[in-house]
Amino acid sequence: MLSRPATAIVALSALLCVVLYLVLPPLGTLLFGAITDTPPATAPHFTLETLIRAWSEATIYPALVNSLVFAALTATLTMLAAILLLWITERTDARVRMMADIFVLAPIVMPAVVLVNGWIMLLSPRSGMINLLATSWLGMSGPPFDIFSFPGMIWIAVLQELPLAFLWLWPSFRTMNPELEEAGFAAGAGVLEVIRRITVPMLTPALLGAWIIFFIYALGALSVPLLIGKPVGIYLFSTEIYLAATQFPTDLNIASAYSLLFLAFSFLGIALYRRLTRNIDQFAMIRGRAYRPRRFRLGKARPFVELGVALLIGLVAVLPFLVLLWNALVPFPQAPSVASLGIVSFDNFKAAWNYGPAQRALRNSLLLGLLAGVLTTTLAFAIAWCNQHLRGHPRTIALIDQLAGLPVALPGLVVGIGMTWFYLEVPLPIYGTPAILLLAYIMLHLPYAVRIAGAGLTQLHPELEEAGRVAGATEPRVMARIVVPLLAPSLLGSALYVMLRAFREYAASIFLVAPGLEVVAVLVLDMSQSGNSNILAAYTVMITAIMTIAAIVFHRIERWAAANTQQ
Repeated sequence: MLSRPATAIVALSALLCVVLYLVLPPLGTLLFGAITDTPPATAPHFTLETLIRAWSEATIYPALVNSLVFAALTATLTMLAAILLLWITERTDARVRMMADIFVLAPIVMPAVVLVNGWIMLLSPRSGMINLLATSWLGMSGPPFDIFSFPGMIWIAVLQELPLAFLWLWPSFRTMNPELEEAGFAAGAGVLEVIRRITVPMLTPALLGAWIIFFIYALGALSVPLLIGKPVGIYLFSTEIYLAATQFPTDLNIASAYSLLFLAFSFLGIALYRRLTRNIDQFAMIRGRAYRPRRFRLGKARPFVELGVALLIGLVAVLPFLVLLWNALVPFPQAPSVASLGIVSFDNFKAAWNYGPAQRALRNSLLLGLLAGVLTTTLAFAIAWCNQHLRGHPRTIALIDQLAGLPVALPGLVVGIGMTWFYLEVPLPIYGTPAILLLAYIMLHLPYAVRIAGAGLTQLHPELEEAGRVAGATEPRVMARIVVPLLAPSLLGSALYVMLRAFREYAASIFLVAPGLEVVAVLVLDMSQSGNSNILAAYTVMITAIMTIAAIVFHRIERWAAANTQQ
């Protein structure tokens, strides 16, 4: 039997190999593809011609400028909206905290592509519900809104990223140490001065770090550029990568050359993020004693503030779903009216369910999401446990942790192209199989699972494990009888989060799916581009309902586990 130090070395080596295999090869092959001009699985011909050809294209620079403007505006507006919403829910006496919970969960069960389609059905100049109501009810001569525009793209992108920004910044607001603010008030400062001179500086590292992450997310967004920008000739950099990789004749070399820029942005962004947040503990942390943050009284403004929050939540989580539901019940896009109630039916639901790959895509997505949730959480738990419990080999542990966190800023399409290259080159027969999608989902969501598992482990006092060892239990027995049962709520929460995120993932999947291997998000994108919006609406309503039920069941199990843990 191996000694404990030897066991630690074996475990760390195994973890390092797994994380290296997941993260580095797909990214490394992007460089390989960019410096060759031959397709995958053929003898490579190394040349710089591919890079020269890619960056001498006249269309790429306007697309790059569009992407930078789009990403900067989206990240900035998303952050401003998230900060305002968090301030209202966490630091004022507004009664909207329950709404905030719905706000966080609702978009997670609704795939991003579905949200985009919902807004197309609301604001399309020809068939958008709001435009139809404006022309038929208000007598306007033309549609007042056009979602197929650059402002329309930013509008949807902000609403798409807002829940994640809210979730990302929530801990910073909730765990903010109020002692400095209290000292400011005691010294006679007003509310605005305290916010300007104390609160904002305390939150600045977290806010700047989050802005960088959301800038990179927006830079790699694909659903909005494809569904909103491309039909009217607004091309972003991500659109050019998608077209290079999918349009006949496909050119993965050019797509790889373009993706290198995304990779550079991602590495730079991660470095800046780590630098900005490396000392974040000194700004906002729960200390060892209890505290109660001051809640600012809104006074007479409270009803208006609560109404504003309710409207925002309605825009993000309710309105797109309602328009999808209405379109699913009628045979063609039209505004609600007494006359249209006579043609309401469930025919679109039958057609959507009987559509060739619809059921297969649902089965594939559910199975892959569940497997991704379980496997990613297991790997993340191992990484987080080693990070917090092993005292030797700090450099190896830090390397594993940093590699596991690297995909947090990698756009899905970069991962998709990198994995396509890698698994067409190496003699592993997993391209075109569910395994390649599963690997992509594990890689993309590993950073989140590590953070969730790590947060759970910090709540577990080492004395509990020590007590088990003193009682004679072996390490596996301590893990099985003490650590895992006590961490069950966190681990289930991680598995649920990864499952839902994997279910709605499309940017990497779009490059990795094969005939017979459809997944829901990609199928919805295909259906959207092919036409019939009412059948698409019916399908997305069914999918959203199924995911909501799955999330509720999982959440109930999580709460049951938490209750048992407390007992």
